[in-house]
Amino acid sequence: MVSMSDGTAAQSAPPEPERRSFLTRLAASAIGGIVALFPFAAGSGVLLHPLRRKSGAAKDDPSDTASFVRICPLDALPADGLPHQFAVTTDIVDAWTRASGQRVGSVFLTRADADGQPQITAFTATCPHLGCAVEFSPGTDRFECPCHESGFGKDGQKLFGPSLRGLDSLEAKVVVSNGAKDVWVAFQQFRAGVAERIAVG
Repeated sequence: MVSMSDGTAAQSAPPEPERRSFLTRLAASAIGGIVALFPFAAGSGVLLHPLRRKSGAAKDDPSDTASFVRICPLDALPADGLPHQFAVTTDIVDAWTRASGQRVGSVFLTRADADGQPQITAFTATCPHLGCAVEFSPGTDRFECPCHESGFGKDGQKLFGPSLRGLDSLEAKVVVSNGAKDVWVAFQQFRAGVAERIAVG
């Protein structure tokens, strides 16, 4: 009787080494899962970095919105009432790369001071017909597109040619920083070949 009782107790008790092995495997799995989270978190940070940089990118103009780009010092723009062409350069951020001082287009600026205050008018230099670069002709006192012979007045209004609308105007302002006066323009590109003024990009 005693031997049967001892045998039953021995059969019902789980072997100690087997229990230890199970706990060891459970702990190893938990630690492995925690360790695996670190590379995943680091990889996610790298993949999402461009998105964070785009949403939190520094503004070109410290006093206004990101659409404004510095064009030139105010002194570089004569107050003669004539359009002058300037290149538009800015930093371009594409995914993980950043290219500084890239030319993205050009604008025509006209300065006509009133009451001692600079009045700046800005137009994109892109023809709204098919995207060619327009030129200002002092002889005819108008903008002209050499590609398809569209003409525009100094106020940007269409005079003749196949273009469906006038030149696209841009917001311009003078920003004073550390005693220096600079011309900033809200540079934007617009869809060509349509009558409506539709911003792209």
